[in-house]
Formats: sequence, C-alpha cells, structure tokens
Amino acid sequence: MPAHSSYSVFEHQKSELLVHLFQTKALKTPALVFVRNRETLHSLKTEASAAGLASDSISGTKKPADREQVLRELADATLDLVFATASPLRDCPPSNIATIVYFDPPELDDDYLASLDLAAQEITILLARNDHATLPRLQKLTEAALIEKIDPDFNYDKQPRHLRIKPKKGQSNRTQSKPLQNKKPKLKDKGPRRKTGRTRKR
Repeated sequence: MPAHSSYSVFEHQKSELLVHLFQTKALKTPALVFVRNRETLHSLKTEASAAGLASDSISGTKKPADREQVLRELADATLDLVFATASPLRDCPPSNIATIVYFDPPELDDDYLASLDLAAQEITILLARNDHATLPRLQKLTEAALIEKIDPDFNYDKQPRHLRIKPKKGQSNRTQSKPLQNKKPKLKDKGPRRKTGRTRKR
C-alpha cells in the first residue's frame, strides 16, 4: 500500500508548492494530479509546463482515444505529470503511476479508495485551512496514518493573501454598491403645489 501524506499550505500557494515538490523530487514522477474543475486543471498545466515539467491534462471534454494516448505517455514516463478531473478516469484507469496528488481533498470516498490501487509509492493531499476537517474521514477510510509533511526548502507565507477576483467580461470593476434597502429614495422636485380652489366644508 502506498504511503499517505498531506501538506498544509495557504490556498494561494497551492500551485507553487505543487510545482516545487516535483521540481525538487520530493514527489516522484510519473504522477497523476486530481483537480475539481477544468479551470484549475488548465492553469496548473500551464504552470507546470513553464517550470520545465512535461505535462498534459484529461477532462470530460477530451476524446476517449486522446485520453488513452495521454495515459500511455504517462505510463512510459514520457510525461512527468497528468492533471485530471476524476470522472473521466473511472472507466479508464491509468497504470505505472508513482504518485497521486489531490490538489483538493477528494469529494467521493470511492474515488479515494480506487486511487490506492493506482499509486505505487505515495498519495498526498494539499490542504488549505478549511480542508483539515476531511482528514479524519480519509484516515478512517484507509485505516492508515496520514503523515503531515512540511517541505523545509519551500518559502511558506505566514498569513493568507486575499486575492482580488477579476470581474467577468462586461462587468464593472467598481466595488459593489450598497443594498437598495439602505438607499434613501430620491424625491422629485415637483415645484410649488397648485391651489385647487376648493374650500373646506363646514
């Protein structure tokens, strides 16, 4: 059974730590990195390639023949890393994998249990502050200790960084306005009121 480990890191440093662990050989290749969404998948692939790691990706939009080709290249170590969402690999499991990394904690217990038969050396999880609640569940699943690691050569930030979210296309870059219920209604200037000429009844 492969070793089980985790690295705690702020969310904004996850990708930086991931690339560092493979560059310094702290994690062995060929490796499969599971992510939750395609946006993260493509972003990580770009960062890994820029760092000199041979990488590719697999998602639900990739044709089955293309997925199999990527997994063959991973198995014969032509690729160092493959980034993937979990669902496309359920019917097409990879082989000859040294390490499996969960960039985010696994959502389904069955996916995590299935990965035990895929990784030869290590399964590791990158944990942000809010992810630690999943550790007892994973330890209970595997009935094995999950070793919490710290890389001594990585420059960990001491506090979280609040990332500014870029507005979507067509949206304003200004901060959101106050809720409508907090705004005072604007009164229209109707000018002086006209006399109707009516007299009050006695």
